[in-house]
Amino acid sequence: MRLEKYIATSGIASRRAVKKSIQAGLVTVNGESVLVPGHPINVETDAVEFEGKPVEPLTEHIYLMLNKPPGYLTTRSDERGRPTVMNLVRELPESLYPVGRLDLETEGLLLFTNDGDFAYRLLHPSHEIEKTYLTWVHGAPNDAAIQRLREGITIPSGTTAPAKVKRLKASKDGASTQFEVVIHEGKKRQVRLMFKAVGHSVIRLKRIRIGNLRLGNLPQGQYRLLTSAEISELMLL
Repeated sequence: MRLEKYIATSGIASRRAVKKSIQAGLVTVNGESVLVPGHPINVETDAVEFEGKPVEPLTEHIYLMLNKPPGYLTTRSDERGRPTVMNLVRELPESLYPVGRLDLETEGLLLFTNDGDFAYRLLHPSHEIEKTYLTWVHGAPNDAAIQRLREGITIPSGTTAPAKVKRLKASKDGASTQFEVVIHEGKKRQVRLMFKAVGHSVIRLKRIRIGNLRLGNLPQGQYRLLTSAEISELMLL
Protein backbone atom coordinates (compact mmCIF):
# COMPACT_ATOMS: atom_id res chain seq x y z
CA MET A 1 0.00 0.00 0.00
CA ARG A 2 1.17 3.55 -0.64
CA LEU A 3 2.42 5.32 2.45
CA GLU A 4 0.06 8.31 2.30
CA LYS A 5 -2.98 6.09 1.75
CA TYR A 6 -2.06 3.93 4.76
CA ILE A 7 -1.72 6.96 7.03
CA ALA A 8 -4.90 8.59 5.72
CA THR A 9 -6.96 5.43 6.15
CA SER A 10 -5.65 5.20 9.70
CA GLY A 11 -7.64 8.36 10.41
CA ILE A 12 -4.78 10.67 11.33
CA ALA A 13 -5.19 13.25 8.57
CA SER A 14 -6.43 13.71 5.03
CA ARG A 15 -4.32 12.34 2.21
CA ARG A 16 -3.47 15.88 1.10
CA ALA A 17 -2.21 16.80 4.57
CA VAL A 18 -0.26 13.56 4.79
CA LYS A 19 1.57 14.29 1.53
CA LYS A 20 2.66 17.67 2.88
CA SER A 21 3.95 16.06 6.07
CA ILE A 22 5.87 13.45 4.07
CA GLN A 23 7.52 16.16 1.97
CA ALA A 24 8.37 18.04 5.16
CA GLY A 25 10.23 15.01 6.56
CA LEU A 26 7.71 14.31 9.32
CA VAL A 27 7.04 10.68 8.38
CA THR A 28 9.30 7.70 9.02
CA VAL A 29 9.15 4.06 7.95
CA ASN A 30 11.11 1.67 10.15
CA GLY A 31 12.85 4.65 11.72
CA GLU A 32 13.98 6.28 8.48
CA SER A 33 12.52 9.44 6.98
CA VAL A 34 10.59 9.10 3.74
CA LEU A 35 10.35 12.31 1.72
CA VAL A 36 8.53 11.17 -1.41
CA PRO A 37 4.78 10.40 -1.44
CA GLY A 38 3.88 7.09 -3.04
CA HIS A 39 6.48 5.11 -1.11
CA PRO A 40 5.24 1.48 -0.89
CA ILE A 41 4.95 -0.14 2.52
CA ASN A 42 4.04 -3.53 3.91
CA VAL A 43 1.18 -2.87 6.31
CA GLU A 44 1.90 -6.13 8.13
CA THR A 45 5.58 -5.60 8.91
CA ASP A 46 6.58 -1.92 8.46
CA ALA A 47 6.54 0.47 11.44
CA VAL A 48 5.23 3.88 10.38
CA GLU A 49 5.36 7.07 12.44
CA PHE A 50 3.55 10.30 11.58
CA GLU A 51 4.90 13.44 13.27
CA GLY A 52 6.50 11.27 15.95
CA LYS A 53 3.47 9.10 16.68
CA PRO A 54 3.02 5.45 15.66
CA VAL A 55 0.41 4.86 12.98
CA GLU A 56 -2.00 2.04 13.74
CA PRO A 57 -4.70 0.61 11.47
CA LEU A 58 -8.10 2.12 12.18
CA THR A 59 -10.81 -0.26 13.35
CA GLU A 60 -13.84 2.02 12.97
CA HIS A 61 -14.67 4.81 10.56
CA ILE A 62 -16.79 7.78 11.60
CA TYR A 63 -18.71 10.14 9.31
CA LEU A 64 -20.63 13.16 10.53
CA MET A 65 -22.02 16.51 9.47
CA LEU A 66 -21.80 19.77 11.42
CA ASN A 67 -23.76 22.99 11.01
CA LYS A 68 -20.76 25.30 11.31
CA PRO A 69 -21.41 28.70 12.88
CA PRO A 70 -19.50 31.78 11.69
CA GLY A 71 -16.37 32.66 13.63
CA TYR A 72 -14.71 29.22 13.59
CA LEU A 73 -11.64 28.26 11.56
CA THR A 74 -11.84 25.03 9.59
CA THR A 75 -8.61 23.51 10.83
CA ARG A 76 -7.55 21.05 13.51
CA SER A 77 -5.61 23.67 15.48
CA ASP A 78 -4.61 27.32 15.31
CA GLU A 79 -1.27 28.65 16.54
CA ARG A 80 -2.94 31.95 17.50
CA GLY A 81 -5.48 30.22 19.71
CA ARG A 82 -8.55 31.16 17.67
CA PRO A 83 -11.67 28.95 17.84
CA THR A 84 -11.67 26.05 15.40
CA VAL A 85 -14.38 23.64 14.31
CA MET A 86 -12.67 20.97 16.42
CA ASN A 87 -13.96 22.80 19.49
CA LEU A 88 -17.47 21.82 18.39
CA VAL A 89 -16.70 18.08 18.23
CA ARG A 90 -14.25 17.89 21.12
CA GLU A 91 -15.97 14.88 22.73
CA LEU A 92 -15.42 12.75 19.61
CA PRO A 93 -12.23 10.80 18.73
CA GLU A 94 -9.16 12.92 18.00
CA SER A 95 -8.72 11.10 14.70
CA LEU A 96 -11.58 13.10 13.14
CA TYR A 97 -10.77 15.92 10.75
CA PRO A 98 -12.85 18.22 8.53
CA VAL A 99 -13.38 17.31 4.87
CA GLY A 100 -12.49 20.44 2.91
CA ARG A 101 -13.09 23.79 4.53
CA LEU A 102 -15.41 26.73 4.99
CA ASP A 103 -13.78 30.10 5.60
CA LEU A 104 -14.00 31.86 8.96
CA GLU A 105 -17.32 33.64 8.49
CA THR A 106 -19.00 31.09 6.22
CA GLU A 107 -21.51 28.84 7.96
CA GLY A 108 -23.39 25.66 7.22
CA LEU A 109 -22.72 22.10 6.15
CA LEU A 110 -19.26 20.75 6.97
CA LEU A 111 -18.32 17.07 6.92
CA PHE A 112 -15.91 15.27 9.27
CA THR A 113 -14.42 11.82 9.02
CA ASN A 114 -11.44 9.65 9.90
CA ASP A 115 -11.70 7.78 6.58
CA GLY A 116 -9.00 9.04 4.24
CA ASP A 117 -10.46 7.37 1.15
CA PHE A 118 -13.84 9.00 1.79
CA ALA A 119 -12.26 12.43 2.20
CA TYR A 120 -10.07 12.00 -0.86
CA ARG A 121 -13.04 11.05 -3.02
CA LEU A 122 -15.09 14.06 -1.95
CA LEU A 123 -12.23 16.51 -2.39
CA HIS A 124 -10.76 15.33 -5.69
CA PRO A 125 -11.62 17.85 -8.44
CA SER A 126 -12.31 15.14 -11.01
CA HIS A 127 -15.53 14.13 -9.25
CA GLU A 128 -17.04 17.63 -9.62
CA ILE A 129 -19.35 17.20 -6.62
CA GLU A 130 -21.90 20.00 -6.48
CA LYS A 131 -22.11 22.26 -3.43
CA THR A 132 -25.07 24.59 -2.85
CA TYR A 133 -24.84 27.89 -0.97
CA LEU A 134 -27.38 30.43 0.18
CA THR A 135 -25.77 33.80 -0.47
CA TRP A 136 -26.82 37.26 0.69
CA VAL A 137 -25.13 40.18 -1.09
CA HIS A 138 -25.17 43.96 -0.91
CA GLY A 139 -27.31 45.59 -3.56
CA ALA A 140 -29.11 43.96 -6.47
CA PRO A 141 -26.90 42.41 -9.18
CA ASN A 142 -28.44 42.91 -12.62
CA ASP A 143 -29.11 40.19 -15.16
CA ALA A 144 -25.82 40.83 -16.96
CA ALA A 145 -23.85 40.34 -13.73
CA ILE A 146 -25.68 37.13 -12.95
CA GLN A 147 -25.01 35.81 -16.43
CA ARG A 148 -21.29 36.46 -15.98
CA LEU A 149 -21.35 34.35 -12.82
CA ARG A 150 -23.19 31.58 -14.63
CA GLU A 151 -20.70 31.48 -17.49
CA GLY A 152 -17.54 31.64 -15.35
CA ILE A 153 -15.71 34.67 -14.08
CA THR A 154 -12.08 35.52 -13.36
CA ILE A 155 -11.03 35.68 -9.71
CA PRO A 156 -7.46 35.81 -8.29
CA SER A 157 -7.07 32.01 -8.39
CA GLY A 158 -8.26 31.69 -11.98
CA THR A 159 -11.44 31.51 -14.03
CA THR A 160 -14.32 29.72 -12.35
CA ALA A 161 -16.29 26.95 -14.00
CA PRO A 162 -19.88 27.76 -14.97
CA ALA A 163 -22.12 28.05 -11.91
CA LYS A 164 -25.84 27.74 -11.31
CA VAL A 165 -27.03 31.07 -9.91
CA LYS A 166 -30.67 31.66 -8.95
CA ARG A 167 -32.06 34.92 -7.58
CA LEU A 168 -34.30 34.11 -4.60
CA LYS A 169 -35.49 37.40 -3.12
CA ALA A 170 -34.53 41.00 -2.45
CA SER A 171 -34.95 43.01 0.72
CA LYS A 172 -37.83 45.48 0.75
CA ASP A 173 -35.46 48.45 0.63
CA GLY A 174 -33.37 46.90 -2.15
CA ALA A 175 -30.23 47.01 0.01
CA SER A 176 -29.57 43.27 -0.30
CA THR A 177 -30.45 40.25 -2.43
CA GLN A 178 -30.47 36.53 -1.65
CA PHE A 179 -29.22 33.94 -4.16
CA GLU A 180 -28.82 30.20 -4.42
CA VAL A 181 -25.42 29.35 -5.90
CA VAL A 182 -24.31 25.87 -7.00
CA ILE A 183 -20.63 25.22 -7.79
CA HIS A 184 -18.49 22.11 -8.05
CA GLU A 185 -15.07 23.66 -7.48
CA GLY A 186 -13.25 24.43 -4.26
CA LYS A 187 -11.31 27.59 -5.01
CA LYS A 188 -10.47 29.61 -1.90
CA ARG A 189 -13.31 32.00 -0.97
CA GLN A 190 -14.80 31.28 -4.38
CA VAL A 191 -18.39 32.45 -3.95
CA ARG A 192 -17.35 35.61 -2.12
CA LEU A 193 -14.82 36.47 -4.83
CA MET A 194 -17.29 35.71 -7.64
CA PHE A 195 -19.75 38.29 -6.37
CA LYS A 196 -16.98 40.76 -5.57
CA ALA A 197 -15.90 40.49 -9.22
CA VAL A 198 -19.31 41.80 -10.32
CA GLY A 199 -19.34 44.59 -7.73
CA HIS A 200 -21.48 43.08 -4.95
CA SER A 201 -19.88 41.99 -1.68
CA VAL A 202 -21.24 39.03 0.27
CA ILE A 203 -23.00 39.75 3.55
CA ARG A 204 -23.68 36.18 4.59
CA LEU A 205 -22.79 32.78 3.12
CA LYS A 206 -24.22 29.42 4.14
CA ARG A 207 -23.56 26.01 2.57
CA ILE A 208 -26.70 23.89 2.60
CA ARG A 209 -25.87 20.91 0.36
CA ILE A 210 -22.97 18.66 -0.72
CA GLY A 211 -23.96 16.23 -3.46
CA ASN A 212 -27.31 14.83 -2.33
CA LEU A 213 -26.62 15.51 1.34
CA ARG A 214 -28.60 18.45 2.73
CA LEU A 215 -28.06 20.39 5.94
CA GLY A 216 -31.78 20.31 6.72
CA ASN A 217 -32.86 21.58 10.12
CA LEU A 218 -29.69 20.65 12.01
CA PRO A 219 -29.23 23.43 14.62
CA GLN A 220 -26.23 25.72 14.27
CA GLY A 221 -23.21 24.44 16.19
CA GLN A 222 -24.64 20.91 16.38
CA TYR A 223 -23.60 17.75 14.55
CA ARG A 224 -25.03 14.34 13.72
CA LEU A 225 -23.65 11.09 12.34
CA LEU A 226 -24.38 10.30 8.71
CA THR A 227 -26.62 7.34 7.94
CA SER A 228 -25.23 4.38 6.04
CA ALA A 229 -27.39 5.39 3.05
CA GLU A 230 -25.95 8.93 3.07
CA ILE A 231 -22.40 7.60 3.23
CA SER A 232 -23.03 5.23 0.34
CA GLU A 233 -24.56 7.99 -1.80
CA LEU A 234 -21.58 10.28 -1.22
CA MET A 235 -19.11 7.51 -2.07
CA LEU A 236 -20.92 6.93 -5.36
CA LEU A 237 -20.64 10.56 -6.52
